[in-house]
Amino acid sequence: MDEARARPGLGARLAGAHPGSLLYGAIVTAAVLVATGGAGESVGHVFGIWAFVIGTYYLAHVYVHAAESQFEGDTRHLLRRSIAAAKDQVGVLEGGLPAMGVFLAASIWFEEISAGKLALYFTVVLLAVFGYVGSRHAERPVSASLGEAFGASLLGVLMVLAKSLLH
Repeated sequence: MDEARARPGLGARLAGAHPGSLLYGAIVTAAVLVATGGAGESVGHVFGIWAFVIGTYYLAHVYVHAAESQFEGDTRHLLRRSIAAAKDQVGVLEGGLPAMGVFLAASIWFEEISAGKLALYFTVVLLAVFGYVGSRHAERPVSASLGEAFGASLLGVLMVLAKSLLH
């Protein structure tokens, strides 16, 4: 009988999933939630703005990586470089889904402003978890990892404060 393979931990799975792209998607989504969701804006309107912004950011990421690869010696045609970059950068889109999912789910039970704040609070926790898991994956001690989690969460806290000041 074959030995059961141990599933890789969360840190290893995130490391293989382009963590920087996932973080960019989460942060861009949080920024959209800060700027939108004021009085009178519908869930559909906020979602439409998010889809446009995250899509544009993704395409910009794809183009920048495709253009940059030439400076690293990649001689393929722009289309081939862009296809490779599009596959490589899909994490930007994936990273935006959790907070937007929280926003959409919360908007069923709360008004849009509260749903937006709840999604931002979720992002604070998401950033903290990301910082902690990354630090532990790098085999740093728990105390240092907790400090990393705190530091990582500060960008989310800043966005919560901005949301409070803007709306």
